[in-house]
Amino acid sequence: MSLSDALRTPLQFEPAFKERVWGGRQLLPDSDQPIGEAWILHEDQPVVAGPLAGRTLAELTREFPAELLGQQQAGQEQAGRFPLLLKLLDCQDWLSVQVHPNDQQARDMVGPDENGKTEAWHILRAEPGAKLISGTREGVTDEGVRQAILSANVSGVTQESEVHAGETLMVPAGTLHALGPGLLIYEIQQTSDTTYRVYDWDRPASAGRELHLEQSAQVTRLGQAGFTPAPTERPGATDRLAECEFFRLEQLQGGGAHPIGGDTAGQGFHVLTVKTGEARLHTAAGELALRPYDTVLLPAALGAYELSGTFELLRGQQP
Repeated sequence: MSLSDALRTPLQFEPAFKERVWGGRQLLPDSDQPIGEAWILHEDQPVVAGPLAGRTLAELTREFPAELLGQQQAGQEQAGRFPLLLKLLDCQDWLSVQVHPNDQQARDMVGPDENGKTEAWHILRAEPGAKLISGTREGVTDEGVRQAILSANVSGVTQESEVHAGETLMVPAGTLHALGPGLLIYEIQQTSDTTYRVYDWDRPASAGRELHLEQSAQVTRLGQAGFTPAPTERPGATDRLAECEFFRLEQLQGGGAHPIGGDTAGQGFHVLTVKTGEARLHTAAGELALRPYDTVLLPAALGAYELSGTFELLRGQQP
């Protein structure tokens, strides 16, 4: 099988686990350290099996942009940058209140190769009463928010909301936000790790956790995260959870009389992550069983596929 032919098959990866002070034990139960993030798809991740084993998504993006990203996307991305980053987040304490720049701000403030960071959160689990911060309160002013940020005291201007499993929040660049304890989150975002920290709940300002008040004040905008309620239970349904110029996120519910079909059609990749149950992925290359939190990348060149079984599954892609 040639390397380009290998891009007509599903690609699998090992997650990269990240220790975080606010993390827990759900993502890597045997770890002695609190694991806050599992990066389940990212540009530096190597393929784990087959002819492409050991090659990273960045390398494949450079070498086979049309086969991986699709005819419409090839040539539009920065060289070697896979456009999306997917994570699982285990929040056992508050994350810092933070904000991300948009594309132009990131290039002006960080460098010409940096992306902004628009993201969406899908709530996988939520303990009773779990909350998050998702923007600014109604009625506050630009200057009021700016002064609150510069004083590192934003509690009076941020919007705090209780959330539940199955809900989705769209968090555009420039939105003040923070995840609270008792949440397990699926996150889809632009490929970027540029974060400006406003407030860290009085934790020590250790290396890598310093505040960025001036930068935060520069990029923050008024407004709240967009909210999508949990889809109703309808086997065979496909529900749109979030969409923006950078990505689309859908939930697929298996369990009906017929498989759920999909087709990358040479136009763009699909990323599948199982939430619950077991899905069987059928492609021209064969059949693959997917269990909870398994993630597989379907390159644009793969074409038509079907999903059977009883499951809830998230599908991310470029719009």
